[in-house]
Amino acid sequence: MGFPDFYGHNMNAWIDCMSYLNDANAGMSKIILENGEALVINVADSEGFKKRLPEIFEALVECTAFVNQRYAEDNETSVVALAFQ
Repeated sequence: MGFPDFYGHNMNAWIDCMSYLNDANAGMSKIILENGEALVINVADSEGFKKRLPEIFEALVECTAFVNQRYAEDNETSVVALAFQ
């Protein structure tokens, strides 16, 4: 994802970085989305992932929703989607 060196390696830091995907000047990710563009995160073997690491799976879903809520509060389109395979 190209998060900055000061990235905290936790879900709060992930939320913060993902909340700036459409701001090229923020320096929070190497991925920069254009207006109206979305990032789709493909989650391979999602059933196995959910069985092996249920807390992390749930955190990923909840944190993705929280990121999209931040965009909605700023009257912007949700930009992060999870694709379960």
